[in-house]
Amino acid sequence: MLYAPDTAENAATIAARRALMSRKGVAVDEMNQRARLRREQASRLRRVRWPQLVLASALVGGIGTAWWGSQQQSQVVLLGGYAMAGIAVVALIARIARQPALSRRPLEHDYLPDEHLATADDIALLRRLAQADKEIEIAIAAWWRDANPIRKGDVRLALDVQRAKLG
Repeated sequence: MLYAPDTAENAATIAARRALMSRKGVAVDEMNQRARLRREQASRLRRVRWPQLVLASALVGGIGTAWWGSQQQSQVVLLGGYAMAGIAVVALIARIARQPALSRRPLEHDYLPDEHLATADDIALLRRLAQADKEIEIAIAAWWRDANPIRKGDVRLALDVQRAKLG
């Protein structure tokens, strides 16, 4: 038999090694595009129209109450209608003005945890892992020359290989 597999190697080690070897670097522009799509989907989900509908109906109700109070010559009903309409207008303006803040926040908030850029501590950990294990060093050697940045998910792949080897 030409190849005798190591008996200590299990399925987890093979899967972790395969994931490390098949790592695909993702460009910053592509990652930003993915984050923008996630932001658009999240804003569609957050755009629940029922609060605006309730406030608009409160506005119409307040105007109607003020008109009815004017017709009945009742100052209490008239002022109550104006108060209800005023509160509804202020609430509608606050609701509408609050939503654009989602599109002004940095895109990093819309990245998945593994898509964030690796920090200096993560890079140092990756270097230590490469020094401790020749296989990890060979696998990540091309990452340093790649134009695509190293992300937290890439560091997690190297950690998974180390954990799988340790058992």
